[in-house]
Amino acid sequence: MTNKQTLNRRQFIKRSAATGALAAAPGLYAPFVHAQAEPLKIGSWGGFFEEVLADKLYPEFTAATGIEVQSIGTPNGDAQVVQLAQAIRAGNVPLDVSALIPIPMVRATNAGIIEELDMSRIPNAKYLPDVQGISKRSDGNPNGVAWFFYFNILVTLQEDFPETPTSWTELWNPANAGLAGVMAQPEISNIIDITAATYFGGSDILQTKEGVLEVLAKVAELKDTVALWYRDEAQFQNGLETGELPIGIYYNDVATVAQAEGIEIDRIFPKEGAVKNPAYWGISKGTALRDQAHEFLNYTLDPSVQALLARNLGGGPVVPKDTTDLTDEEWDQVSTSKDTIAPAYHLYTDWGDWTATEFSRAIS
Repeated sequence: MTNKQTLNRRQFIKRSAATGALAAAPGLYAPFVHAQAEPLKIGSWGGFFEEVLADKLYPEFTAATGIEVQSIGTPNGDAQVVQLAQAIRAGNVPLDVSALIPIPMVRATNAGIIEELDMSRIPNAKYLPDVQGISKRSDGNPNGVAWFFYFNILVTLQEDFPETPTSWTELWNPANAGLAGVMAQPEISNIIDITAATYFGGSDILQTKEGVLEVLAKVAELKDTVALWYRDEAQFQNGLETGELPIGIYYNDVATVAQAEGIEIDRIFPKEGAVKNPAYWGISKGTALRDQAHEFLNYTLDPSVQALLARNLGGGPVVPKDTTDLTDEEWDQVSTSKDTIAPAYHLYTDWGDWTATEFSRAIS
């Protein structure tokens, strides 16, 4: 996930936050109050995410449990893992809990800096889905729980697409030559996963490099329709606003913001599935606050807290809709009941350099 911290987004979230209050009873977690000399240090991606969590989530958690929290902004991606690993190996645990998206979570796990979880201390994990709900080590033991989902979807300008598309195949439509925008990094756009789901029946073909090359040959056809392989969301948003890029891949939450700001686009969860990625909480190896960290993970999976996060972060809840008080309209803004695409993360971890090289060759 890239940093989604534009002024427009922040203004929209502040407006939305006014409508969302935490529904959990203040004393719900009172029996588990802990005394502690140090605050629980929680790391989340600096900027928008940290601001919302520090303002909306952590104070309520402290009020409910008595556990003080210190909010710490972190980078995202490899830098996040490298910094945490260096500190832990030097005998310092700078964070007790970290927010990690899947690829950094895999790398942190491989580096041995994430604790195995005691799931008996996280009873709210019962709400998590079987797929993508829990991060596991190579031995199958759990070391992370998802706390929100984010989606890559198809967006189109209504003026250019009065009949809303329903399929990812629209990205390959020759009628859209030179009109599309797609993220340049395959691990962020998940265009390889999208292509496999759309034209090859799913991710099975991505289990071999020969299969990946076959998929990349189809990805290469996008050279005719993609006008911009973008790294900065603002580039694509500008293309939408000017009408130069009336179709492309975008984050659902950012697209919702764009709609609220008056850009007349359709947010489309294609019939082949939108791409669904989890954000995980992981507990740092060697933390002295292991009990408090588990309690925090459990707290964030409470359905009322999930509703709070949906309303303020714009991410999709990891709990079933009927356990929350989200309205149908609120749910449809942040999530979907349709089939979704789970990325083949080994492409970007185990085969990362190879995938990057072959993807670059395909679109050059």
